[in-house]
Amino acid sequence: MAVLKAKLYLLLEATPRNTRGQRAFDLLLVGLILGNVLAVILGSVHTIETEYQTLFVAFELLSVALFTLELLLRLWVSDLSENGSAGLSRRRFWFNPYTWTDILAVAPFYLGFLISMDLRLLRLLRLFRVFRISPYFRSLALLGSVIKQEYRPMLSALSVIIILMLFAAGGIYLLEREGQPEAFGDLPPSLWWVVVTLSTVGYGDAVPLTWLGRTLGAVIMLLGVGMVALPAGMLASRFSQVMHRQQNLFRRLVEQNIEAGNPVSEAMLEPHRIELFISRTEARSIIANCIEESQRPLNFCPECGSRLPGHRTA
Repeated sequence: MAVLKAKLYLLLEATPRNTRGQRAFDLLLVGLILGNVLAVILGSVHTIETEYQTLFVAFELLSVALFTLELLLRLWVSDLSENGSAGLSRRRFWFNPYTWTDILAVAPFYLGFLISMDLRLLRLLRLFRVFRISPYFRSLALLGSVIKQEYRPMLSALSVIIILMLFAAGGIYLLEREGQPEAFGDLPPSLWWVVVTLSTVGYGDAVPLTWLGRTLGAVIMLLGVGMVALPAGMLASRFSQVMHRQQNLFRRLVEQNIEAGNPVSEAMLEPHRIELFISRTEARSIIANCIEESQRPLNFCPECGSRLPGHRTA
């Protein structure tokens, strides 16, 4: 039993995911998740749902069974984690966001037996399963890390956008409420118009008629181009900085191993590559460059004997 448990831990939790079994398991799980999302989408079409109802139900039962089994197996092997005692590993398992994503993925099915809810709502709740993909795509995890680092400036930008929306809604309400009471007679409809205008969507369900209202609308549209793009620009800039820092950390790690006389290979550095979200192509390039540079003569300080940064001779 202990051998089986250890093998299951390697299949479900171990990193890096290099073995054929691990990769096949990940691909199977991602395919099952995407299949569930597709089933929810197609199931919302009445004609398709009616014709293939039996197939949808069978696929749902199979998916819930597999997801539940995987969750229980992860709970069973969680005490084998190398990051502490068995009790601490169990607690980490329950406080892990991915664990609760797994629970939300199967909860709608079991909720249908416990409480009376609209079945259409339960089907939509199954879309939580798409969030289970994130542990298997490192870029999504990196994006989550970037958002976590940048959330304060993004909240500041969001606050400015909300303040601008409130003032714009108040302005268009004062300017257009008499001419178009059905569209701008209250603040909530005015706020809706500001949202679609500021986001440059241009829904078109209401158009200002007065020249002052149209002037305000033009200003809102021009501001929207910059204000809505601001959070995206902040994320892109931070993402680039994080990737550059991760590459530098990996390069320093390779250089430290070379200077210590340790053998340097992709297999040895694979866990660090995954942890730092470096692609295999980038890792190979960095390793090759570091090895090539280490084979060149170096200039050293005559007093302390340390390497002079940026001074290398061919």
